[in-house]
Amino acid sequence: MNIRPSLVDRDTLVIDLNSPVRSLGTTVYGGGLGYIGSVIFKRVDKCFSNPSPQAYAGEIARSLGRESSAVFLTASDVSQYIYSEAEDSGVSVEGIATIGLTHPACIGGEPESRAIGTINIFILTSEGLSDIGLADLLRTVSEAKAGYLSILGLSCRGLPAVGTVSDATLVASPGGSTDYAGLGTLVGQLASRVLRNIFRSHMSSRGLDDYMRYMGYEDRDNIHPRHALLKRLELLVEEIMGIDIIPWLDRGAAKEILRIIWRISHG
Repeated sequence: MNIRPSLVDRDTLVIDLNSPVRSLGTTVYGGGLGYIGSVIFKRVDKCFSNPSPQAYAGEIARSLGRESSAVFLTASDVSQYIYSEAEDSGVSVEGIATIGLTHPACIGGEPESRAIGTINIFILTSEGLSDIGLADLLRTVSEAKAGYLSILGLSCRGLPAVGTVSDATLVASPGGSTDYAGLGTLVGQLASRVLRNIFRSHMSSRGLDDYMRYMGYEDRDNIHPRHALLKRLELLVEEIMGIDIIPWLDRGAAKEILRIIWRISHG
């Protein structure tokens, strides 16, 4: 295990690494392309409105004696972080995340003001990636995250969500010459497996009410899991037609499918 997480206090999770690694990410501090020796997850208030989050995060890193860190800010409970690891053929990928699925970021919707809820993901691989490879891994993690959330059914007003409006992602590697880390590679598949385990762990700690809320349904009283699945299918049909990305699909057939789902759920 190359990731060593520890809670400094109830609002601060520090992840020390065995040695400095090359990193690429979107964290407010320690983001971009560089080297890091640790990662910090800092819980902030949901109404966090510091005019300079970068300066705030930098002060957090300095106060912990870890200037060469990347800092995530989140309103999620950092003590509920999720760890996952996948390994195959001598290649390992480790991940730590905090998951907050409020303020979904939806395709085709109106821009929203920045809010703190946040899916924060840190991925470390043993594969020696070049800077191009790190960029490819960041792409892979972003694609996998969006895919899993779309399957989950995270939604706002019937539009599919691919994350939240304040997500941050960081990927890291010891450095090397491998340029490829997409889903057609071992490291890319291991990263997607780690993400799948993270989201599955998150959902295992959530109930049916939360699942219905993620899909945007307000009326969640006395819902049976069977009905939740039917609601998910209903939402999928609505999303396909709402995004209108397949123009030759028959809208009449879609309406008939929705009527069938309604009859099954009320039968």
